[in-house]
Amino acid sequence: MAGAFVAPWMGAGILAGAALTAYSRRLFNSAPRSLPWAELATSLLTGCAFGGLAWRFGNQFDVLPYSVLAAVGATLGLVDVIEQRLPSVLTYSGVAVVGALMATSAILHSRGPDLLRAMAGMLVLAVFYLVLALASGGGLGAGDVKLSALLGLALGWSSWSALIAATFLTWFGAGLGWLHLRIIRRRPRDSPVPLGPFLLFGALLTISVFH
Repeated sequence: MAGAFVAPWMGAGILAGAALTAYSRRLFNSAPRSLPWAELATSLLTGCAFGGLAWRFGNQFDVLPYSVLAAVGATLGLVDVIEQRLPSVLTYSGVAVVGALMATSAILHSRGPDLLRAMAGMLVLAVFYLVLALASGGGLGAGDVKLSALLGLALGWSSWSALIAATFLTWFGAGLGWLHLRIIRRRPRDSPVPLGPFLLFGALLTISVFH
């Protein structure tokens, strides 16, 4: 059953990614020449994320909030890579829609404890990244803190171990990315690396593969 659901849900992901990336054009302060190719890659990446989630959850209700996270997250990652910022309108929309879907599931499927854990996860991860942002002196931005709240909501819905595993994967991946850029000398030593894509990658990989 799950296998039959993967292809159509992957197609839905490509369409959702295309729609969100088209919307995101108005969020850019500039229009780089590579944007059309980046939008195409983001749409395909969104489709792959939808496919992975469909394989993991089948047609269970949880595929909906996590797919919203994937669609919003891919577009956030696109903006962060190009302009190193995470638009609040996308992050807040993600929190609202994902939270509403989880609340619906809590009512329909008696998952009140999961919803409470998700809300606690949102608070815990947001406070954690807020402390890091204040301590880093600008190394982390407000957008990263807001995104961490969205991811804490999604990961907390799964489990506390998912939240911890995703946080580890985020920083492991960010460290490897920074090291790679330093080796090929594409970025100065003190230049910040966009954290948003690594936050999203760690969360979606944990949700799709490990939980």
